[in-house]
Amino acid sequence: MSMRSADLLVAGRRRAGLSQEQLAERLGRTQSTIARWESGYQHPPLESVVEAFHACGLELTVGMARYDDSYESLIAGQLMLEPVERVRRLARRTAGFDPIAMLCELTNDAQFVVIGRVAGAFNGWPITLGTPVLQVVVAERSADAVEQAARRLGAERAGEGEDGADRWLLGSGAELHVSIGLRGTHGYRDLARDARSIQIADGVSVQVASLIDLIRIAEASTGPDGRLFVPALWSTLEAQQRLAEDAARSAA
Repeated sequence: MSMRSADLLVAGRRRAGLSQEQLAERLGRTQSTIARWESGYQHPPLESVVEAFHACGLELTVGMARYDDSYESLIAGQLMLEPVERVRRLARRTAGFDPIAMLCELTNDAQFVVIGRVAGAFNGWPITLGTPVLQVVVAERSADAVEQAARRLGAERAGEGEDGADRWLLGSGAELHVSIGLRGTHGYRDLARDARSIQIADGVSVQVASLIDLIRIAEASTGPDGRLFVPALWSTLEAQQRLAEDAARSAA
């Protein structure tokens, strides 16, 4: 797994809820400098990245681990598929779990961003979904619409999850976790800013959290999974960036 200083800076700044201008003011630098760092146009030294994290109220921990490229071929295979097929491929071994059908029902009048394992699958990560849980962060004004959709799916409220989300249990055993606020983020509008709109059926699209935002959510998680999926997310982001760079060179 590798990561770019640009991606680290974006993830840290968003987790702190700061604009580029606010971070620049804390560092005594210009907004254009922060923009160049985050775009990858200019590569800051490690000391500057650590300083930026401190300005965000965060600690950047650095360590050494054996290089692991085990995800690469799996991610490459996923990225060759359309986003919906990526999800279906990783969900097929989980009995009673059809996240695409659940999302189609939720899209009626509700504003939300898909997060968690399903969002990772949409983005191309290689890990089988396993746990039949669909996680979404909703706009406050959409909370009632999501509840109505959950009831149309035959779901029953099942209390609060470890992440503070409202849990809805379907007869199939699948779960819908609905959050308004979420550790590591500042709610729906924060995630929607960088979310990707993905068509999942004719005339039906959903917003899916970006890999950078999934990484900051995972880094901030206190649940049993949490940081377990950070390496896969970083590896997927790296693979996406390589594909984009290869496409740009081919176009040139």
